[in-house]
Amino acid sequence: MQVKDKFLEKINLLVFILVLCFSHNLYAKNIYEKVFNYNDTLKNSTANFIQTNVNYLQEGLIFFGDKRIKIIYKKPQKITIILSEKKGIYINHELKESQFFATRNSYIKFLFDVFHNKEYLKNIVVKKSNHKIEINEKITLDNILYNIKLIYENEPINLRRLEIIDNDEKTQIGFFNHRTEQNLEKKFFSMIDPYLQ
Repeated sequence: MQVKDKFLEKINLLVFILVLCFSHNLYAKNIYEKVFNYNDTLKNSTANFIQTNVNYLQEGLIFFGDKRIKIIYKKPQKITIILSEKKGIYINHELKESQFFATRNSYIKFLFDVFHNKEYLKNIVVKKSNHKIEINEKITLDNILYNIKLIYENEPINLRRLEIIDNDEKTQIGFFNHRTEQNLEKKFFSMIDPYLQ
């Protein structure tokens, strides 16, 4: 009888471990799916933001398109930044100047990967608590280590904050007042220099 009891005890322990492993994998899969599906719903949406770091505070709007992001800073300077996975344009409306730049080898690529690449999202650290979901990544560019953190409100899921920390400073962007837009047209995200003569 004791042998049978020990055998059943080991079987129960094995079943418990298998259930625990399976539920952990299912839980992890559900988190990644939830974040990816939410990110997909950001297309044709906008949010207000406040950006802070040690030296300044800025306010504006961010627009999420299908393959591009448009950021309009309203205070203290009027600046527009339009980003794609490979390139971006910085437009200073007060100086009437524009500058193109590459995004492929920058932490901006991280954002596009999180928003559009399901496999990338599955391979990074995602932490979930009752109130928030955090996505963390460390990226080294030009010998500078960037710690990047995307923070979502949980239940219901909502993008709330982006933190970028490098050697010298911490930049935080808080998102609020999320809303859906009616089909933001491709022209809205155009990277044509508006001040080209």
